[in-house]
Amino acid sequence: MKTIHYPAADRKWEDVVNQNAIDQYFTMLENWRQGAGSYGRLNLHACWGKADVLDKKYQGETIYIYKHLMHFAELLYDRFGDPKWRVRANAMASQILYLQAENGGFIHSTSEFEPTFNTIGCPIHFFMPVLSLCQYYEWEHADESIKALIPDAIERHFGFTMQAAWQKGNGRFHPLPFAGWCGVTNQDLVAVAAVAWSAKLFGTWDRYEQYGKPALDHILSDYYYEKLGLFERGDGVNFTERIAYYFVILDMLDLIHKLTGDERLPPVIDNVESHLLDGLYTGSDGYAHLSRGAVTDANEKNKTKILSWDRSSVTVSSYPGVILHVEQYLDRNPDLPEGPELRKKLDALRRTLAAYTFADGCAPMAFNPANPVFTVVSMPDVEGMPYLLLYELGDRLSAPKPVRLPTVIRKYCGCVWKQNGCLWSFEKGGERLYGGYSRYVAGITLGQNERPVLGDFDAPVEYDVEEIIDVGQTV
Repeated sequence: MKTIHYPAADRKWEDVVNQNAIDQYFTMLENWRQGAGSYGRLNLHACWGKADVLDKKYQGETIYIYKHLMHFAELLYDRFGDPKWRVRANAMASQILYLQAENGGFIHSTSEFEPTFNTIGCPIHFFMPVLSLCQYYEWEHADESIKALIPDAIERHFGFTMQAAWQKGNGRFHPLPFAGWCGVTNQDLVAVAAVAWSAKLFGTWDRYEQYGKPALDHILSDYYYEKLGLFERGDGVNFTERIAYYFVILDMLDLIHKLTGDERLPPVIDNVESHLLDGLYTGSDGYAHLSRGAVTDANEKNKTKILSWDRSSVTVSSYPGVILHVEQYLDRNPDLPEGPELRKKLDALRRTLAAYTFADGCAPMAFNPANPVFTVVSMPDVEGMPYLLLYELGDRLSAPKPVRLPTVIRKYCGCVWKQNGCLWSFEKGGERLYGGYSRYVAGITLGQNERPVLGDFDAPVEYDVEEIIDVGQTV
C-alpha cells in the first residue's frame, strides 16, 4: 500500500490535469449512475457547511446537476461520435421531463435539502432544469420526440415560477421591492438566463423584457461594485457574494450576453475575473488559498474598498472554477500590464489544487471546522473541475475510457474515509458514522451496525493508497 501525505509537495499541475483525470472522473461518475438518466451524489454544500442529507439517508439525484452532466455527454458525442454519449444525453433529458410535476415545477430541486418530492426550492434550482432543456433543445443531435415535449414543459414551468417565486424575496426583503425572483445575485442570474434562452428558442422576448431584463438591470445597477469586481448577494446587509458562487455568476453573465447581445456584460465579466484572486492568501500549510468572501464597509453604498477577508471556511471546491475563469480571462487578454502578477497568483493556486488532489482524482470540498466530512469525501464534481479539465486538455482530449479507481483509506483529524468501488464509509473516533453504496438512492447507512445494500464494510480490503491529510481543520 502506498502512503501519500497532503499537501503533496512534489505534485505538479500536469500530474493531476491530464487524460487519466478525465478517465477517472467519468469512471467515478458511472459509479453514481442510478438509472438510465439518473445520477446520484452526496448532496453536500461545502460553502454553507450543510451535510444534513447524510442523516436523511439520501444519496440520489438533485436536478441542477443535469445542466452539467448532460452538457458533458453532448460534448463527448459531438467530439467522438460514440453513441453511448447520445444515449446518455437523451436519457437525462427524459429524466428532467419525468421530474416535472403537474404544477409545472420540478421535484428534487433543493440540492442540500434533498430528498424533496414536492416543488419547493429556490430560483437557482427552479431554473437550472430550464437551462438544461433549452441546451438540449438546441443540440443538433437531440431526439425529436423528446424535443417535442420541451416547449410545453417550459411554458408550464414559467407559469409555476411566476406564482411560486416572482418577487417572493429572501431573508432581507420579503417580498422584493424591485424586479427579481429571490433577489440573490447568483440565483436571479440563473433565472434571467433561463428566461432569455427560452425567449430565443420560442419567441417569448416580451417575458424577457418584462421580467428578465429588469432583474438584470437591478443587479448591474445596485449589486455590482465595479471598483472591487464583486457583487452583493442581496439576502443580507453588507454581504458580498462568496467566492464559490462566481462560477455560476460568470457563466450566467456570459450566457446572457450570448443570448441577448447585451454589451454591458463583457466588461463586467472581464472585471470580475480580473479580481477573482484578490483574496488570495498563504495558509498555515504554506500554500495559496482563496478567502471565502470580502468584508466591506456597511456605510459605503457604492463599495470601493475591502476592509478584510472572510477566511472562516476554505472552500477548495471553488478553486477549479476560479482557475478556469482566470485562465480564460488571461487567454482573452494576453498583453495585460498586470498579466505577469496575475499569472503568478494563478500558478500558486494551481499548485495548491495539485497538492491536494487525491489519488482518485477528487480534492477536498472544503476545510470546514464544523464537519471534517467535507475534507475527506470522494465525489465527482459536476461543475468546476470537469470544465477545467476539458478546457486545459483541449485538442489533446481523448475519448474517456473506464479505468480501475484505486481503493483508498483517507485520514484527517481523527476521521477516516474508505472508498472501495461503489462502497464508501466515514468513521470518526474509530466508529463508523455513515456508509453507503453509491448506485442505490437510499443507500446510506447510519451507525456501526447497519449493513450496506451490497458488500460488507468490514470485509478485508487491500487498499491501494493510504492518504493522510496533515494540516489541521483550517488552513
